[in-house]
Amino acid sequence: MTAATYSAAIAQVFVDEGGFSNHSADPGGATNYGITIIDANKYAAEFGWIAGRKVTVADVRAMPKWFAEKVYAAKYAAKIRYNDLPAGFDYTGLDASINSGVGRFVPWSAKALGKAATTVADVVRLSNAAPDKVALIQRFWKVRLGFVQGLKTWSHFGRGWGKRIANGEVLAVKLWLTYGAALSPAVVKETLTTEAAKASNASKKSAGGATATGSAGAGTAAGSGDPTQLGVDPVMLGTGGKVALAIAAALLIALAFYFINRALLHKNRADAYAAG
Repeated sequence: MTAATYSAAIAQVFVDEGGFSNHSADPGGATNYGITIIDANKYAAEFGWIAGRKVTVADVRAMPKWFAEKVYAAKYAAKIRYNDLPAGFDYTGLDASINSGVGRFVPWSAKALGKAATTVADVVRLSNAAPDKVALIQRFWKVRLGFVQGLKTWSHFGRGWGKRIANGEVLAVKLWLTYGAALSPAVVKETLTTEAAKASNASKKSAGGATATGSAGAGTAAGSGDPTQLGVDPVMLGTGGKVALAIAAALLIALAFYFINRALLHKNRADAYAAG
């Protein structure tokens, strides 16, 4: 790949994908540099790594970096037309494809673009025509975050995924500002600082919502156990009323956790932009 952003993109992919893993909660099985044992078997002979036999878990553990780079280029970068995408959005699509599958690149791009896109060619055309590349990049990473939050493995990998997505968003924005918009380093830094402030404010707002909702939930929970604390006659309330109060308390507490999660995710973004 010859795109100016590719070296930085691949360097970050290797950092994020890390080394060998064989986590029982990971449906991909044995993986190294983000390359599953399934893909290793698919490309091993073609790229001159292992021929004449199946790739083993031990092979995956010892996978050479050059092999992973070839798989990244052939299976992901080429298929999303990396070099034809806007700077920053190219890395955005590459990392999403490696982490979640190349098949999600077009539908996620369509959501971020807010336009009908059914092919990579559509995405290339529409993304290059998008008037605000920063906003486009940020919307894509938001779509991606929403997807991984819905996965059953979020409880296992959510903290790491959240930070990866925050850091990835910032790198993508920085690549666009540097190579696409061709801004000076000083202006790039100023822009990232502004985005950090926006994310920090969003985090504080969500934290405030968590505090208010959690307090209301705690109060309702107390009331469900002792209706007189709410000035309600227990006889008039009845069993059904007590159940309704308990349900309301649970919903409020769940909403508080939702706000806490949003506050943490925005803080990840704020920290990433500040460090960018």
